[in-house]
Amino acid sequence: MYRSESRRGAAIPQRYWLLIVCREKVAYLGAALQPPHMSAATSSPGLCINCGASLPPGVYCPQCGQQLPHRLTVGHVLHEVVHVFTHADKSILGYAWQVVRYPGRVVQDYLLGRRKRYFNPFQFLLLVVGLCTVVATHLHYYEQVGMGVQQAIALKGASPAQLARVSSYFYGIGKYFNVWWLLLLPLHALFAWQVYRPQLNYAEAFLMIVVVGSAFQLLLLLALPTVFQIIGRTPGSSTAALQGSVYLLYLTLIGRLGLGRRWGPAVGRAVLVSILAGLCNYLINFLAFNWYVFG
Repeated sequence: MYRSESRRGAAIPQRYWLLIVCREKVAYLGAALQPPHMSAATSSPGLCINCGASLPPGVYCPQCGQQLPHRLTVGHVLHEVVHVFTHADKSILGYAWQVVRYPGRVVQDYLLGRRKRYFNPFQFLLLVVGLCTVVATHLHYYEQVGMGVQQAIALKGASPAQLARVSSYFYGIGKYFNVWWLLLLPLHALFAWQVYRPQLNYAEAFLMIVVVGSAFQLLLLLALPTVFQIIGRTPGSSTAALQGSVYLLYLTLIGRLGLGRRWGPAVGRAVLVSILAGLCNYLINFLAFNWYVFG
């Protein structure tokens, strides 16, 4: 037996033996380099490939929502791309429309626990604030506002060093607008919590401000390259007026349609929160500006 196998092996050219050995080595290395969780999942078809939980009959894992695996194809990729832009609620564009058009419904659904249908509101706010920052920086919007402030305080006898610090201050505001605005958000939520308690706790009030803030940032994103390039360069008037108007309108809609209050109380609470948020923004900006420019 051994001799016959030796003769049969000897009959095969040496280059073919080399190819066979290389193929076996590659297969061995591929199996050795495979991640442990993948090898375990593929060797155990009854386990989820994502979390390792036992899979009952069905299409999705009940533990993490992972879909049963299938090989990726061009059709699947195209379906996912189209799904991002056409899904009614959960896509970014779908959620943006819901925030602008139906803020009361969004807040009500979240408070009632119907959250799976929506894009993550906190992630959405981070994305849209970052996009607004990029647009404002590219258009040099806050630097142009700073030029108006420079002209105003130059008439009052400000020194060249102070005028230079004004320019630097507004450059920083534009560059770090996302950080500045997000730091103000917990304070706005604190005011909303005090006004809407005990119906809302602080976390629920924070969510409400996140939804309203998302609507403001979306409208600001539209206004920066259009309206604000014409009439929005007066210091302190454009963005502050837009934010105050959005807060008043959207808090009223949320109070009436999301929290079930009558129109009178809904408007009254919206006015109070809008005034407190506006005063907070103005006071912090006033103190920071005067400390940085005038020492």
